[in-house]
Amino acid sequence: MKNHKSVFMGICCYTLLNFVIGVSGNAVADTKAPTASTGVTEGPPLYKTIEGAKTYIVQHQNRDGGWSLVPSGESNVENTAFAIWALIDAGWGTGSQVIRMGVAYLRNTQADDGSWNNNTAHTVFALIALTAAETDPEVRFKGLRWLKKVQNRSGSWGKMERSPDNVLYTAAVLAGFRRLGFKQSFEPVSKGADWLAKAINFDGGWAMQRGMQSDVFLTSWVIQGLEPVYDIDAQIAWLKQLQNKDGGFGRYKNSPSDAEITAIAVLALAAGNDPLNTRRVAIDYLTSIRQKDGSFVSNTPMELTVPTANLQSTCFVLIAIHAKTPDELAVK
Repeated sequence: MKNHKSVFMGICCYTLLNFVIGVSGNAVADTKAPTASTGVTEGPPLYKTIEGAKTYIVQHQNRDGGWSLVPSGESNVENTAFAIWALIDAGWGTGSQVIRMGVAYLRNTQADDGSWNNNTAHTVFALIALTAAETDPEVRFKGLRWLKKVQNRSGSWGKMERSPDNVLYTAAVLAGFRRLGFKQSFEPVSKGADWLAKAINFDGGWAMQRGMQSDVFLTSWVIQGLEPVYDIDAQIAWLKQLQNKDGGFGRYKNSPSDAEITAIAVLALAAGNDPLNTRRVAIDYLTSIRQKDGSFVSNTPMELTVPTANLQSTCFVLIAIHAKTPDELAVK
């Protein structure tokens, strides 16, 4: 894996807007919220998958403006960020009541130090959501400053401030920075990518500890985080070899396909400029496993012990369907 990308100046915190497909995110009027009686019954499978996922997300927003992992649960930062991110990617207006309520929830749950829950992943996901919603620049600046401050000397991030080096949290932060438009010229990105590159397994994937079985889910996050700095062609090739016959991806080689793991793999493939071939097959798999209420079942969220319909996995499917490659973004 050879470092080959040239440094260039400029950080654009509004890169996320390029990911929106269809309806403009600048709409001020509230997008008509679907109700339980207006299920999506017509249209091609992909359309029904997108509309069904949006319906599921909107219907399960809590009164406080946030979202929970499973219906009727307490709102939390992570799932609220995913919901805002997914809806805006799918064309939901940034001025809609649904988005405004979610943004208010995130604004009100930021800690004084700028973080959300003293958690690096929660913080970067909240920044993605607020940037997509084009709001609260001061709140976002505080969060970004906190993430920069808590980066370990090695270049990695842990779960919390002063936490040990962690591959997954480092990859999540770097993937988030990529989503926010930060490039190699932003020192935390280059330092973090160099640390991740050194943690590669002998087979070309990543695991929580080097030498363990390479993890498709983890490697897919790492690929996204490395893209601004490194040539990831070899890692994309590694990932493609692990696609199952049904089009999905499992956690490890020969593991059963899973909705959320497949969605994260699609995001990695998009980061690697896959020309839709492998992604299309994976997305076809996702459309084939959607639930009648628009949700997706997975036990990938760490809070779940058995496969369950949940908001996090549903959001990532919606995000993955609308993912753009670097080439596609450059054209825009």
